[in-house]
Amino acid sequence: MKKLMISIVATLVCVSLLTVPASAGSKQRHRWEGLAIGVGAAILGSALLNSHNNAVSNETASYETPVPPPPRYCPPRPRGHWEIRRIWVPPTFKRVWNPAHYNHRRERVPGGWIKIISEPGYWTQDRVWVTP
Repeated sequence: MKKLMISIVATLVCVSLLTVPASAGSKQRHRWEGLAIGVGAAILGSALLNSHNNAVSNETASYETPVPPPPRYCPPRPRGHWEIRRIWVPPTFKRVWNPAHYNHRRERVPGGWIKIISEPGYWTQDRVWVTP
């Protein structure tokens, strides 16, 4: 690919150098017309080049020092800190009637009310504000 590109560029350069330059006629003919065209081109070129080069600067007149914002009011922080404490929530029971029955030794056990856990106990975390 590189060899192909180099050979194409070399061929284009050789072809451009082999072309015959354009003929503008004799040197003495239309001398004043050529001078007028050259002077006009010079004036037009300088006008185009100098139109983008502004020597006068208005930066000092239009620059304004920005006003900083007013300082913000931040109230003082309250004294103390948060602590996370673990709290044990005891289990809850419900009373249920246990009917009469026989135990594993074949002895009769009379019926009665018994407590059955409806919700087991668990640990919970609570955020507490502690002041010094």
